[in-house]
Amino acid sequence: MATTYITLVNDLLRRMNEVTLATSGDGFSTAKNVQAIAKDAINNAIREILQDGHQFPFLKTTTTQTLTAGTGTYDFPTDLASADWDTFYLQALSSENNSAKALTTIPFDEYVRFYKAVEENSGTGGRTVPNLVYQTSENKFGVTPLPNAAYVVEYVYYKFPDDLSAFDDTMIIPDRFKYIIIDGGMTYMMRFRSNEQSAQIHQQKFTEGIKTMRRLLLDDPLSVRSTMIARPKFASHMLSLSSLNGRCSIYL
Repeated sequence: MATTYITLVNDLLRRMNEVTLATSGDGFSTAKNVQAIAKDAINNAIREILQDGHQFPFLKTTTTQTLTAGTGTYDFPTDLASADWDTFYLQALSSENNSAKALTTIPFDEYVRFYKAVEENSGTGGRTVPNLVYQTSENKFGVTPLPNAAYVVEYVYYKFPDDLSAFDDTMIIPDRFKYIIIDGGMTYMMRFRSNEQSAQIHQQKFTEGIKTMRRLLLDDPLSVRSTMIARPKFASHMLSLSSLNGRCSIYL
């Protein structure tokens, strides 16, 4: 069972030898003084952990986007931290009799140089099954050629969750790493008490805990993806939208 917000806060308060909050949640939303600071400290610690490794597997989410005929760019989910560009996939659409296929990723500047004008000059006659995907300058994603039907694009992204709020909210971080959150919380609490020496001790534990978490969850070579775009040679690609073979990952 995932650890709740109030459990984390009370664990931190016990470490501080402070009065804990009612596990029923009574008074949680109106907590004051050191108890309110403890609530903030837990969220600060979680936020710092997630900012340090936005590819943690527990943040991985699969979503879909239904395309609109003639529309090339689409918004990402509001909780997106980074997109896994190796996973963009066009599902089969029975009405169009197309085959499901992976979409090849290209950089935005190459889309502008080699494909944007083709789209604008082709009109509705150039609309067909997309086979390329790119990140736009507005941090959206785009497909090209422009779709001629309501195809569905599936992809994986890593989310950045909202702060814990209600007393029974559960943390997204696996329970076995709860001690790291508490060490991070202690860092903030010691600084609140102006005890910088103790804060530095807990900061070192917190930093080492994050390193351990990253090593256990991210140092699998099968799960690590490139953050670079492979820039293909375009001498033979300017006339064909389907001839690119490069794969990459981009992080927002």
